[in-house]
Amino acid sequence: MALTAAIATLVTVRHTRWLGAALLVVAVLVAYAGVTGCGFVWDDDDYVTQNPVLRTLPGLWRIWFEPTSLPQYYPLVHTTFWLEYRLWGTDPLGYHVVNVLLHAGSAVVLWRVLSRLAVPGALLGALWFAVHPVHVESVAWVTERKNVLSLLCYLLAARAFLRWHEGLAPRGWWRATAWFVAALLSKTVAASLPAALLVVLWWRHGRIGARELRATAPWFVLGAALGWFTVHLEATHVGAAAALHLEPLQRLLIAGRAVWFYLGSLLWPWPLCFNYPRWQLDTGSLLQWSFVLTAVAAPLLAWWQRRRIGRGPLAAMLLFGGTLVPAIGFFDVYPFRFSFVADHFQYHASVAMIAAAAALLVRCVPRSWPARAPTALGGAVATALLVLTARQLPHYRDEVTLWQATLRCNPRSVVALVNLGGNAFAGGDLEATVQFSERALAIDPRSYESLANLGAVAHRRNDLDAARRYYEAAHAIKADYASNLRNLAALHLQQGRAADALPLVQRAVELDPDYYDGRATLASTLAALQRWPECLQQAEWVLQRTPDAFETRLRAIDALLGMQRYERAVELSAELLRRMPSFEQVRRGFAKAAGGLLQKTPPERVVARAATLCERAGLSIGDVRASLANELRALGANAQADALR
Repeated sequence: MALTAAIATLVTVRHTRWLGAALLVVAVLVAYAGVTGCGFVWDDDDYVTQNPVLRTLPGLWRIWFEPTSLPQYYPLVHTTFWLEYRLWGTDPLGYHVVNVLLHAGSAVVLWRVLSRLAVPGALLGALWFAVHPVHVESVAWVTERKNVLSLLCYLLAARAFLRWHEGLAPRGWWRATAWFVAALLSKTVAASLPAALLVVLWWRHGRIGARELRATAPWFVLGAALGWFTVHLEATHVGAAAALHLEPLQRLLIAGRAVWFYLGSLLWPWPLCFNYPRWQLDTGSLLQWSFVLTAVAAPLLAWWQRRRIGRGPLAAMLLFGGTLVPAIGFFDVYPFRFSFVADHFQYHASVAMIAAAAALLVRCVPRSWPARAPTALGGAVATALLVLTARQLPHYRDEVTLWQATLRCNPRSVVALVNLGGNAFAGGDLEATVQFSERALAIDPRSYESLANLGAVAHRRNDLDAARRYYEAAHAIKADYASNLRNLAALHLQQGRAADALPLVQRAVELDPDYYDGRATLASTLAALQRWPECLQQAEWVLQRTPDAFETRLRAIDALLGMQRYERAVELSAELLRRMPSFEQVRRGFAKAAGGLLQKTPPERVVARAATLCERAGLSIGDVRASLANELRALGANAQADALR
């Protein structure tokens, strides 16, 4: 009650701008204090922890000019990650703090935009946005930097445009355009902004002028171009089109139901789930069509009654529904494979309905109630939302915690079971991997990830026949699953069939050029085929990213020996020996490399040069004297071998 009273009191304060901004920032910091215990989840590895473009200076060029080098082409987002990687590496705290601050910034700018538009309850609406729990997924999931960064730029663009429209900033259009481009380069859902601004101007003035149409026309073109590019990449690079087979009528059913789902979760945000059940589509169901019909009828009714109820309800509906368009089934997005809805899909769209709800509360409280009743009610709602937000954050502590929380609200979540199986395998718990994978297959017999997980378990247990059956079953369902292609190639390689392994692992790397394990397996396969230059190229790619990759360093040494590049082979093997002086395989590699260098050395200088090479590796010449002599004899350098003895 004390918290509610404090919020209600602050909402009524009409002093300086900074006090309202301070309220919003403090509310966000209190609501998201638990983010300090959050880690990386799901595809954060692709975006941050295992993203090779973040690690090098040339990576910044790739972020902007090689769209397929990224999971999605949002270069401004990945540039922030590139900069942060230099500041705190793979420590999740820094990334989470930035997300929280960006969300707080959006709340502040939203308040200023709503105030400029004279929307009743502007500060209350911004406060509800700041602490609403449906936004936890966008703020606490590092990958969703896309949302929090793009919305901040979106709102800054809107504010600059409105100032230009009012004649307060003659050059404001250029500033607004710069922010709009930044929003698009963070997430192309921002392409809805020009249409949203025209709706807002119609709401305020009852018309849209030619000046505003001319001002927004370039934005429509730019948004359409980048939006098309995103859809193209989603289909061809991310793989959304391959995962979905939706007919036009099915897309309408998804859209109608999704709109009401998102509105319902804004009004009653409990329980929230990272992966909601994916409903079955039935074009013959009157119930499912009722969602579509009512979603169309609501704005038509608001238009018909606009003279009685005003233009506000229709404007809010148009803003909400229009901003949702990219994520309600009309375009293929990869998450639709698991669910047709997700909390983070409505991050931008929620602004309109939350602001409308706050305005409705302020305007519609009976006059017989105390003057402070709206703010007291608004403060109570804000407090409840803040508590729900704080309760959601522990789910994002780590990936296992998130998927376990997902199973509690959606026990049939195949994606949760698949990922729990994969995490169990990484942790060495093979029995748990089998259990999760079999549960997933019982729900979805075509879960190729689960079949691949079972294959990996059999492979780890050295049951190679079973591993091959599982891998091939997964391959029959999805032939372009890079991880399974790599696993099947590794199996062929283990069984001495390097020629069979090569096209599989090459295809895996072609599908995912930044696939670390794929590159390492490709290096081993090329080594087995003695294709040394190609082997070295792949090994160096891996070693640039992980210099301590032991097996790959051995393959690089083999390649250098095969190419008779003995000096570089000595360097690599010496580096390994300094850390692993007793490892026999490395000693043999060092002896071969050193023998290659010594074979043309005059016999009287062999001992001195051998001692120098051994010193570089942290060895004494006595440790490898016999091996060096044998290598020299194998090379036909008998005089040099005798000198060592």
